[in-house]
Amino acid sequence: MLLPFAEALVRIVRFRNMELGKIKVDLGGVRIPIFDCERTILDSFRLLSRETAIKALKMALSQKGTVRLDLKKLQSYSQKLRFNITPYLITATT
Repeated sequence: MLLPFAEALVRIVRFRNMELGKIKVDLGGVRIPIFDCERTILDSFRLLSRETAIKALKMALSQKGTVRLDLKKLQSYSQKLRFNITPYLITATT
């Protein structure tokens, strides 16, 4: 028997293309599969609030050094996952 409010707490999420953006990171001698930054940004737009996702995109764009957001890769992932990231990129960069 489900509680009356339990249905509102459950959200089914289906990930498309689990190999897209998958990388392996060594953590304590163990190789752990995670998604790269570009895939994580796109998933945040699909799964979190727009406000949170835009904030994450702005933070990723402001990163300096070796861990920078690859915009070509982001656009490529966007097409493969059928999500139009272009308006958000324009908003975040202006």
